[in-house]
Amino acid sequence: MQTPVVLIVFRRPGVTQRNLDVLREVQPEQLFVVADGPRPGLPEEARQCEEVRALIDTIDWPCKVERKFADRNLGLEANVELGLDWVFSQVDRAIVLEDDCVPDPTFFRFSEELLDRYAEEKQVWQIGGDIHAVPEEMFGEYSYGFTTWASVWGWATWADRWHAHRAEFNRDHAGAEDRVDATPRTADAVRTKPAPPHPDALVSEGALRHFSFVSTETDGDHYGWDHHWWVTIMSRKGLSIMPCINLVEHDGYGEGATHTRAAKIPYPAEQIEFPLVHPPKVELNREIEEKLEVILLRHDGKLARLARKLIKPLWMRALVRRLIDFPLVQKLVHRLMGQ
Repeated sequence: MQTPVVLIVFRRPGVTQRNLDVLREVQPEQLFVVADGPRPGLPEEARQCEEVRALIDTIDWPCKVERKFADRNLGLEANVELGLDWVFSQVDRAIVLEDDCVPDPTFFRFSEELLDRYAEEKQVWQIGGDIHAVPEEMFGEYSYGFTTWASVWGWATWADRWHAHRAEFNRDHAGAEDRVDATPRTADAVRTKPAPPHPDALVSEGALRHFSFVSTETDGDHYGWDHHWWVTIMSRKGLSIMPCINLVEHDGYGEGATHTRAAKIPYPAEQIEFPLVHPPKVELNREIEEKLEVILLRHDGKLARLARKLIKPLWMRALVRRLIDFPLVQKLVHRLMGQ
């Protein structure tokens, strides 16, 4: 496979090994590994980081491996943003995986084909892999649909899109490694110019309110780098590509995770069929977009964030999620979120 792959890792050797097993099947010619360092005062984490880095030395297929290994902990935001800056200073496109995003091998062919097809279609910014359980029948006969919001649990993009984002959202994370404890100190989320969502980019009032707030939130720890990437896409009325089936399993839940601590069973990755059936027009599929916005707000809206603050036990969070999945409860929640 000729398209470069980026693997962003930290301290989880188990999921890193799962990713390397899949990469061994598709054998990319070029692999960029972006590894964060251990947080201060956590010797066990230092050992885990070393285990992860040692796994990179086991790569046994013909591959040019580029390494960006942080000496100390940068934090998620700095590690990802500075890592992708480094990658896209060298290549014009890439498929990006965090260590706990384990793809089906067909995800790579899917991404590679669409990176070629839409390279000059500047309205398209991102190719996603995780569909958050959007029903396959919503895509009709097509292999994918165009949405505004799309998950970055396995994704692909082009260097010019990333550079356009970073020119507008250009925090440099100076001093990220200098802290003396394990508490993250992320740089402020300040833009060079306002970037409110385009009024036609989103379908629901709830999502418009959510991302309008994100676009003005300066606390760098409140919303992650992915939200700020999406804000840029939305402000330009850009599009993402969403596959009709789930191509990437997000195995980032549970007690061993750093950020997504939830008692949740991963949604498995599946194979997509080739040849791909392409939508006839590059335009927003409002039905799929609306479904994705509901999913986003259910997990990341103000109500969801408040619930995570109030409900600490993972088993109790899982119970609340099952309750919310009942149709009548969903209708009430959607009404509260402005759907």
